[in-house]
Amino acid sequence: MNDAALECARVHHALRSAVVAAFVVDPEGVSQLLELTDEEVGRRLKERLWEIAAVVTVFGIDLPAMRAEEEKLRKRVKSSSGHRPMGLKGATKGAAARSKRYQLLSEGAILREDDFIRASRITKKALDKDVASGRVFQVKLRSKPYYPAFFLSNMVDRKTLASVVRRLRDTDGWSKWDFFTTPSESLGGSTPLRLLRVNEVKSVLKAAELFAKN
Repeated sequence: MNDAALECARVHHALRSAVVAAFVVDPEGVSQLLELTDEEVGRRLKERLWEIAAVVTVFGIDLPAMRAEEEKLRKRVKSSSGHRPMGLKGATKGAAARSKRYQLLSEGAILREDDFIRASRITKKALDKDVASGRVFQVKLRSKPYYPAFFLSNMVDRKTLASVVRRLRDTDGWSKWDFFTTPSESLGGSTPLRLLRVNEVKSVLKAAELFAKN
């Protein structure tokens, strides 16, 4: 299976899983969903996906590790039942070839500029102003700007988040990403995002100050 076919299969599987879950959880809601236009359904689906991606980032949930554990369990079950697992060579090579940063993009942890503007319901001019003032930061992939999904989360106070971003000063975008999402010994093994979620602001600001100096 080539990369294009594999990606198409993944999209089909994801959509089918979402539809099944929707019917199981709220069949009446699905009937109302079918009355919307295709464009409106697509827009709402994307918005919910972005919201969940933001939550995943704030909580520091390691999705690749979870999938790896599920795959190990699946292989053990197949092995114990006498069936040999049939791996997808293309999928393994593709997963191994992806960089961590592009993986963040595929998981929705970082968003393209147009998607971020649409999800946050602001204009490009307003976004540029936020970046210039240090309220929001961007990361670059092939010289194109992308924005962390956690800026969309209501679980972290926006003003507090902006104060931490500013405390990181001229640190480059990817280093800022690492600061917010990487567990730190100085923060008790937690990430700054997790602590900001529970309003542990002072310790995070202090950690940001030290991080910017190093």
